Amino acid sequence: MRYMLTITALAFGASANAQEIDRAAQVLELSATAGSACVISTPRARAVTNANFQATGDGNATVGLTRLVDPNTALPRGASFELEIPATCNASHRVTAASGKGGLGRVGAAGPQAQGFADLLPYTLRLDWAGASQERSSNAGMLVLAVANGATGNLALLVNTPDGGTPLIAGDYDDTIVIQLQPTD
Repeated sequence: MRYMLTITALAFGASANAQEIDRAAQVLELSATAGSACVISTPRARAVTNANFQATGDGNATVGLTRLVDPNTALPRGASFELEIPATCNASHRVTAASGKGGLGRVGAAGPQAQGFADLLPYTLRLDWAGASQERSSNAGMLVLAVANGATGNLALLVNTPDGGTPLIAGDYDDTIVIQLQPTD
């Protein structure tokens, strides 16, 4: 018991000394903001049929269709490719994909085409991202996926050109598909 009384007496003594010393205290508050950011990296081919894929080194890619038409009938031959695109967006966002021409369009096409032939080949676009999926024809306007939260992983883009249909006019065909991730908040 005496041992405990001694400790108590020392504690009171230290307490009395603390009251005699002026002490200064400073408070440092830290704050920061993480801004919205969405990033897309260079795509990789996951599956390719009747097409070839090449990453261009600047974060973009080129896909060439091997045989656009049947050489005996000029009817379109089906082709498909699926790309996985590493992406991250740390806020609610939307993903858009749009065709520049509404389909594969003949380079230099002007005016009406010959009767029974076409110079535009619409195709199907599909996006899969963050548990959501959207599909539409390239000539039906912009494809939009809205995502309520941040997400990271591989965005999948699937493109299918039809097999058959209207014969195509001879020439070179091209299009540009633009994919964007944009924060919405």
